[in-house]
Amino acid sequence: DSGERVGEDMTGGEIFVAGKIQDLGSDAMLTDTDVSEIDAIREFLDQYDVPFKGNLQKVVNAGKKLRYGTSEHQMRSIPFFSFSGKSDYWNEKVQEDIFIKSQSGRYRIRGYGGARALPHLSDLAFRKDVTQAGRGGNAIDEVNLYTEIGGINGANPLKLSMPVMIAPMSYGALSRSTKQAIAMASGLAGIAENTGEGGMSDAQRDAAGQLIFQCLGGRMGWNIHDMQRADGLEIYISQGAKPGLGGQLMAKKVTPELAAIRGIPAGIDLRSPSRHPDILGADDLVIKVEELREATGYRLPVSVKLGAGRIRDDIKIAAKDGFDFVELDGMQGSTGAGSSEVIDHVGIPTLPAIIEALEALEEIGARERIQIVLMGGIRDGIDAVKALCLGADAAALGTSVIIAGGCIACMQCHVGQCVTGIATQDPEHEDRYKPLIESKNIHRFLETVRWQIAALTRELGYRNVRDLSRADLVATTPEAAAMTGLSYEPQWRVPAVAVGG
Repeated sequence: DSGERVGEDMTGGEIFVAGKIQDLGSDAMLTDTDVSEIDAIREFLDQYDVPFKGNLQKVVNAGKKLRYGTSEHQMRSIPFFSFSGKSDYWNEKVQEDIFIKSQSGRYRIRGYGGARALPHLSDLAFRKDVTQAGRGGNAIDEVNLYTEIGGINGANPLKLSMPVMIAPMSYGALSRSTKQAIAMASGLAGIAENTGEGGMSDAQRDAAGQLIFQCLGGRMGWNIHDMQRADGLEIYISQGAKPGLGGQLMAKKVTPELAAIRGIPAGIDLRSPSRHPDILGADDLVIKVEELREATGYRLPVSVKLGAGRIRDDIKIAAKDGFDFVELDGMQGSTGAGSSEVIDHVGIPTLPAIIEALEALEEIGARERIQIVLMGGIRDGIDAVKALCLGADAAALGTSVIIAGGCIACMQCHVGQCVTGIATQDPEHEDRYKPLIESKNIHRFLETVRWQIAALTRELGYRNVRDLSRADLVATTPEAAAMTGLSYEPQWRVPAVAVGG
């Protein structure tokens, strides 16, 4: 016999009950059972000498709560900076949003990052004139960019050729070929890659020089074998684009290969849990950190990914629980799929997030006990240098990396029909993506990031990126000045240096 609320929140598959059903979940229903299904179940039970001669009732998802009768129109989103010419308030984006909701009857799901202007690192400028950066010799040869992340507590650190990492992006949200290309480029650049949600593919592991393995609440794809062959471990608590929510992957993207890696049925909508079932508080989290360290022989650094929300409390807990570093993700970060309302209106922008984090660590005297990798809309080496000046130990790039690899920023990542072959699992579309070619494009972009960091650091008067500080920055907007405590000097509101030199 079953307990209560059978099939509560199920998104796919079937549940077979041989006895009495106490009651059904809020979006579950009974349906007819085929003779072939009963025969298959009996054959399975016979393998384990479990006798069964009765009948079975089949419980399935009713399709009212987690699935939708109408799909959102597939279309290229109108850029947020475009207006209809009739009204800045009721602009084309607002009209489009209302129209699509009138047709679908639900909130909108989309990929990519926020589509509205928010305070960001671009609201800061360098206190010194850097328009001549890059002239007069090769700055890369003159500036020490080498950075180690994660070795504070004795683990083998990630050894980065520059203070840059690849932000977590999953195989699922992105195609297998795209993850392979990013991994290859990260290896060529001498920096670390991240599996993102949902497991590690052999292609990614083989291509990446250094790879961080991410652990989510659903434990999808999480296993001791891949832990052992990773170079770092990351516990996902939340992400900047949708803090407090789990991952979301539409059924069209859940292929048999992806389903096998994640340990789920193929072809169903996937919604990851929003929390870890065995982590209910800080004390549970410290136990989990110790478990991961013990399982990997204390070799690997253990990090935590925090979406910018309750930053002051969260980062104090991270320091208390002994993490080697924090990957702090502001709300300008992107996602493969999420509610547009959450993406645009929930979270804390990247700029105030790093300030709150550093202030919180100073309050408890823990700044030297944990490192911070800042992510969430970091576009290039200029943003990375500003992050380092503010106090981050490294920066992580995500969206700019996939743009370098061919993304056209159509904001339709969730649909599964990405024409570039990046955000899709459709073989026909993925065939268009050439990982060997795109890995070189991504690598070339990363080398421009390296040049920007070196050139700006040298122009600011240093030979080591570790010497950068807040004293090198000013704020060019009142909001940025209020958030950072930097001097408000709008006269510096000019481009710093061209990308790539």
